[in-house]
Amino acid sequence: MYEYMLRLAERIFRSLNKAGIEEAEFYGSWGRNIVLEISNHRIKTATIRELGEYGIRGSIGKRVAGLASTDLNPNPDDIAERLKNVIKASPEDRDWKGFAKNYSRGVMARIYDDRISDIDMDSAVELLRHHMDLSVEEARRNGAEESLVAEGMMSIGVGGVVVANSDGEHLYDEYTSLSTFYIVKSKKDGEESSFTVFYMDRRLNEERLRRETQRGGEYSVKFIGAKPVESGRYKLLLDQYNAAMFMDVVLEPAFSALNVQEGRSPLKGKIGAEVIGEGLSIVDDPSIDWGIGSRSFDDEGIPTRRKHIVRNGVLETYLYNYYTAMREGKKSTGNGFRRSPASPTTPQATNLVFESDKKWSWDELVEEIDRGLILHGMIGYWMSNPVNGATQATVTHGFLVERGEVKHPVKGVVIGGNIYEWLSRNLVATGRELLKVGSIFIMPLLIDSVNVAGK
Repeated sequence: MYEYMLRLAERIFRSLNKAGIEEAEFYGSWGRNIVLEISNHRIKTATIRELGEYGIRGSIGKRVAGLASTDLNPNPDDIAERLKNVIKASPEDRDWKGFAKNYSRGVMARIYDDRISDIDMDSAVELLRHHMDLSVEEARRNGAEESLVAEGMMSIGVGGVVVANSDGEHLYDEYTSLSTFYIVKSKKDGEESSFTVFYMDRRLNEERLRRETQRGGEYSVKFIGAKPVESGRYKLLLDQYNAAMFMDVVLEPAFSALNVQEGRSPLKGKIGAEVIGEGLSIVDDPSIDWGIGSRSFDDEGIPTRRKHIVRNGVLETYLYNYYTAMREGKKSTGNGFRRSPASPTTPQATNLVFESDKKWSWDELVEEIDRGLILHGMIGYWMSNPVNGATQATVTHGFLVERGEVKHPVKGVVIGGNIYEWLSRNLVATGRELLKVGSIFIMPLLIDSVNVAGK
């Protein structure tokens, strides 16, 4: 597919040139995935989905626009005429300085697993059934009278991207992925609870997948009988999964140079200033083997590199794509990624890695809690505000802890605060175990004086 996409790009560029489009870029992606859907502990559907799509962006003067298509056998002249019309109807962008050039690769990482690419449909079905059964077995070991996987899915496949420009440059890459998302429901003593299994990786890591599916079964039982606690200020122990969700929604967008330039980040003007606790560092690292965000180049052909965003609490850099870098007369940091094939890139992290010098064991973190909550599940966190760092969520899976002892499961209370306070003056300590959650690598966080709205 890579060679076909490249030939398609070349044909389109020739037509764009004839149509008077001065400069252009092409972004193509393709994939082949086995997709299994679950309903009531049965695999409801098993399909193979093949996808090929691309986007073309072009400019005339300071007017820029794009088109997307899934037609792999188009008329390039038609595309050129359509794109030309869209460009002419677009407003001028006074900050426009062209598309990225001088394509090259940066750091390298393993992102293609032959074990995943070799999986056939029967093997995929067997893999999913095995881990669904592991979840149920673990739930029953923990006292469930009934348990099943209510709904969810698994996707296993290979894919690739190609980027090219009208100057004749191009790069491509291929990768594998395996993702699982399903809900385990359990009943005990007339009550019911559920817990979500989430796993995403570039390789088939059977040990990690087994741990995640067994955890889903265990935790589907542990939160039966959960109830609210009284309102007040509590210590809050975020496990890695929930810590990662807050960082993804509230903190990572603040590092985007676009958000900084457009006044949507509280970190504007903070380069060289302490923005989180002195003992914390945050690294953007595209070189991690099997990282979800690992790439040797971004979606504009700019080489990626490992870099500290925050070092010992001090902000060292924002994340730039080509456009935002040109606005400031800087170089792109290789963090330009697209939300869709024809969209402009926006600055985003590759793999966001947290480092700490205050590492405690999980047991030590729990023992430190005189009155607090352990958070294992939440909803509504997506309503937190990256513009000012405000955090909020409703606890769906938590535990009350008093004097270092876990008392009972908790749900139905709202927690709130500010991410920058949580990571600085309110941060008591962090855990030792760094866990990959999507593209974020993070440890547990113990935070003091968190607002809890309960009964």
